[in-house]
Amino acid sequence: MASELIYTSAERGLRPGTRGYCTVAHTRGIAPAVLQIMEALSTYKSLYGVHEEVFADNPVSFSHYCSTLLGRSVSVLSRVSPVQADHTGRSNKLAHHILLHAREYPAGGPLWLSRQPGFFLESWEEEPHLLEMPKTVPAGDEVCGKAEAWEKITGDAAYAAWLPTLFQKTPGQVVYLVFSPGMPMLSLLSEAMALLPAAKRWQVTYNTYFTALPAGMSCLWRCCVPDAEILRDIRRNPQSKILDLTGPLPSVAENAFAQLARKGLPAGGGAAVPVEAENAPAPARKRFELMPRRSMNMLNLKPRTRED
Repeated sequence: MASELIYTSAERGLRPGTRGYCTVAHTRGIAPAVLQIMEALSTYKSLYGVHEEVFADNPVSFSHYCSTLLGRSVSVLSRVSPVQADHTGRSNKLAHHILLHAREYPAGGPLWLSRQPGFFLESWEEEPHLLEMPKTVPAGDEVCGKAEAWEKITGDAAYAAWLPTLFQKTPGQVVYLVFSPGMPMLSLLSEAMALLPAAKRWQVTYNTYFTALPAGMSCLWRCCVPDAEILRDIRRNPQSKILDLTGPLPSVAENAFAQLARKGLPAGGGAAVPVEAENAPAPARKRFELMPRRSMNMLNLKPRTRED
């Protein structure tokens, strides 16, 4: 069953002697080394201070990370966001991490799961305590509809195909989405992931507000604000894959993903674009069959010999 950890600023943490930013709750039985890894995913860089009028425009970081440090077929889904000032009046954040194994993965994928009501905490006002019951993971699949969020942001829903197209071509390719605060990054990534077959969705790691890569983790789809420090070096590399949603966009690549993003699947229409359809090889040439020797003689053709 899935395990979870809650990390925020508190007068008293769960472990004796801890205070300030610390773990205030976690599922009983999590190994200390795993706790340390999950706590390290709690970093957050606010764009606006807690007392600024635009504080609510701070992006929420939704992420899916995988790490060999946690073992094979293990994922950590996280939600990290700024919250109202802590007991000292200083800025605060709330990080909720959920660790689950492959046998618990719903077909809808990590982004579908992250959007389920009540799956992540958005506030914490309890005393520190151990969580005795494992986290319930809902089952379900993603409905691949028209990419409406992409159409609203870019003018063409087909831009949702950019991410899955690159992933299918090179599964390990790191890509960057540049966004402005206020853009619905969770919806944009969800619509893009819905285009992938269910079997591929859990292979995609991402962060809707990426600032730095945690040690030992992988992250393929990285959403960054325009002035993010990490983009300075990335932009200098001509091999980098960047889609800047804040500036002029390149032309849309027409493929099966793009068509699906514009129309979606009808009710009961089946799965999204299968990998085999996008990567299908050219039709095999029809096998040439030699004519019988008798037919060759009728055409005055001489059969080949070893000497020929």
